[in-house]
Amino acid sequence: MLAGFTQFSAYILKHHCQLHRVIGKIYVYDIFINFPVGLLMGIYANGLLPSKTAFVILDCLWFWFTYKAVIEVKKGNITAHKQYMIRSYALTLSAVTLRCWKIVILSITYVDPLHLYMIDAWLGFVPNLLFAEWLIGRKKRHYRSIRKLYNITK
Repeated sequence: MLAGFTQFSAYILKHHCQLHRVIGKIYVYDIFINFPVGLLMGIYANGLLPSKTAFVILDCLWFWFTYKAVIEVKKGNITAHKQYMIRSYALTLSAVTLRCWKIVILSITYVDPLHLYMIDAWLGFVPNLLFAEWLIGRKKRHYRSIRKLYNITK
């Protein structure tokens, strides 16, 4: 999680490009190493099929978005790289989000632990991913409006 916080810093990217690459490689290797472990944990998770399904989907998407980000940066497609990394990092933060939702839900109402876990498994990453997609779409709209304003073609 800590590696990801630095990766979105324009200052670090501009003034310490090599540091960005090193930390990025650490982030990617960590996810690639943890993918099989996460998959096993998802398969054997508590909370019956809904939780297991959520955790397996989360792990597969986390790996896929990170993998696609690496492929795109190697092709020189920085925009797609950034978009995939936004998605990947949103899923990295799902562990934090899951715990926050648990606190919110239990402060509002009582839900038995089994059902709470099944709900949390999905709330841990789906809102994060929706936020990431909103953020990506917002940036796309912003750049489109700038291109239109200055009559810039691709």
